[in-house]
Amino acid sequence: MISACTHGIAIIILSLSCSTTEAFCLTNQREPRGLTSRLDAEPAVIAGVVAAAAGAMAWWMSGADDREKQVSYAKREAKERAYQEERERLAYIEPREVWREEDLQAYDGSRDETGPILLAVKGDVFNVWKGRNFYGKGGEYHIMAGRDATRFLAKNRLEEESDEEKSVDLNIAERANLEAWYWTIKNKYQLVGSLDGYDDFKPNAK
Repeated sequence: MISACTHGIAIIILSLSCSTTEAFCLTNQREPRGLTSRLDAEPAVIAGVVAAAAGAMAWWMSGADDREKQVSYAKREAKERAYQEERERLAYIEPREVWREEDLQAYDGSRDETGPILLAVKGDVFNVWKGRNFYGKGGEYHIMAGRDATRFLAKNRLEEESDEEKSVDLNIAERANLEAWYWTIKNKYQLVGSLDGYDDFKPNAK
């Protein structure tokens, strides 16, 4: 682009120079007098044109870096947008009215590094693929993926409960903690259905 601009300016200079010379020759045929003054004036005109062209070139060059940065930034943005759209397409799962907990097990993120990751909280099932670093294989919260994570979140624990512990209802503090987690997840991830058999914080209650 810069090369084309330089070429264009050179053509303008040449055209103006030729036009000035032609005008001088035609005028010289009609008016032999004043030859010296015209010869003095012509270099001044050309010098002015050259100076203007140089100024235009300097102006163009001064903004070249900014234009290149803008183009580069736009390309990066388009590439990132395409990448995110492809991730979303691969991780999409059709919502259902009701999910069984055994249905969730296939979507714990351990079998597919790009697919959906499901977990249930308070009877709602969410696709948490955007949090793959947390819930996917090797993630800190992977134990919650592919299952009902209600009691894990309420108790802020990442270990399995014993059967005896599971039989105990959540206390007030744990329920408040669960409520905070529920809204955090609900506001961040896609709701894809309800968990079958969920009843008042007790897993798989029928």
